Amino acid sequence: MRESHLYRIVEVSMKRESGRKEIGIMTVRQALELPEVPRLEYSHPDLNSRSDGRFLTRDQLEAYARCA
Repeated sequence: MRESHLYRIVEVSMKRESGRKEIGIMTVRQALELPEVPRLEYSHPDLNSRSDGRFLTRDQLEAYARCA
């Protein structure tokens, strides 16, 4: 894993039928330590993706943390 990527900030939220429920703001490392819940989504650490509605899956966040 790329150490510098683990300390970037993401917003974690949960998709629900009634919309999105914000869970919290945390580092990529903390987000990846959360239990694997399929409905969790993560804002992109390098983009202001919350404002344009783009979120990452856990697999995508793990790939981001690994990239060199």
